[in-house]
Amino acid sequence: PPKSLKPEDIGFRLGPRINAVGRIGDPQTVIDLLTTDDMGVALTRAMQCEQTNTSRQQMCEEIEQEAIAYVESEFIASLPQDRVLLVIQPEWHHGVIGIVASRLVERYGVPVFIGTYEDETHIRGSARGIPEFHVFEALEYCRDLLGKFGGHKAAGGFSLPAENLELVRSRLIDFANQCLEPQHLKPLLKIDAQANFNQINHQLFQQLNALHPCGIDNPDPVFWTANVQVIEQQTIGKGHIKVTLAQTINDKQYTIKAIAWRWRDYYPLPQRVDIAYKLRENTFNGNTTIELELVGVRLTKASSQIFYTASPNPLKATFEYNQRQYTCGIYQNNSFPELRIKNSEGKILVMQPERTIGLLGTSREAAIEVDVSQPQYDSIIQAALQALSYIQQNSGVRIQNPELR
Repeated sequence: PPKSLKPEDIGFRLGPRINAVGRIGDPQTVIDLLTTDDMGVALTRAMQCEQTNTSRQQMCEEIEQEAIAYVESEFIASLPQDRVLLVIQPEWHHGVIGIVASRLVERYGVPVFIGTYEDETHIRGSARGIPEFHVFEALEYCRDLLGKFGGHKAAGGFSLPAENLELVRSRLIDFANQCLEPQHLKPLLKIDAQANFNQINHQLFQQLNALHPCGIDNPDPVFWTANVQVIEQQTIGKGHIKVTLAQTINDKQYTIKAIAWRWRDYYPLPQRVDIAYKLRENTFNGNTTIELELVGVRLTKASSQIFYTASPNPLKATFEYNQRQYTCGIYQNNSFPELRIKNSEGKILVMQPERTIGLLGTSREAAIEVDVSQPQYDSIIQAALQALSYIQQNSGVRIQNPELR
């Protein structure tokens, strides 16, 4: 029998292509596609939708990378205090900046307002929020500074005179500080249940299938599994990671394939991780298997237990994060171990065990205090700990002092 359509076919195949035409193409293309009885016309319109979606993907990738570079250079240091991002740049396509806003929310864990210049005097943009932040109320708070605006709790759109940009930024920061606490500024992932690899099979997948269609008010179940081994990994397509994972249960190893969409910046993944995921069915060459779609990953507790060595030589490592080179090491400071991470410009991040406040600067005297539990610091700290863990495991060094968190 012919393959039946499933919710993911609509949500992840047909839907994005229709959406892309609405964002950057001619909507008549989709109207023709969905109403014609002529297979030739349908095929032509489908190919046009595919081409438009490819262009949309390229636009999103370019704007996302430009936005990340801009945020990292201009706002990353003040993000824990601002608790919101307002990112405005010229010559971005308004039709896709909402998608980029969602990706920035995933990356930085804060509400994001992103826009581009309509002309020299007007800005138009989109906003995406986090659960503790009401986007429409934030826009209402800036009503006297904006032109048109609208939306709801999770998303919105707005316009403003360019001359009001910094006033709007200040007003949004004020609103964000009223409703957000530092602990809110981390990407939130809700887990439904723990599972082991020996429980993941076609029977479980079919039981979950009975819950469809899934969506915002009926989301796909999210499972998590602790302490899995990454035994193979490679980047594929436009920035995705394909991995083979293994879990050992009662001396027997169970393996399963997984995909992590748009995780290129986190490649390679550590060798030992806790994972959060959804189940997906994959059919290839007539064979159907159950695979994982990774939605979250963290170092296992064992991987993050890096201690100061009794040796007089500090534990040191080099690593790459977000396509930048860093050096790191664990040093002794007044009988306490501390982790130091240095970038290519000479700026150093310093943190000590079980403390959430660290130092950032080119020297200790000129350094400022930062909350190292915030995503932009925590992510690089975890990357450094993983690099040090690898050095430690391959050096035979004996570990003695309290763990760094």
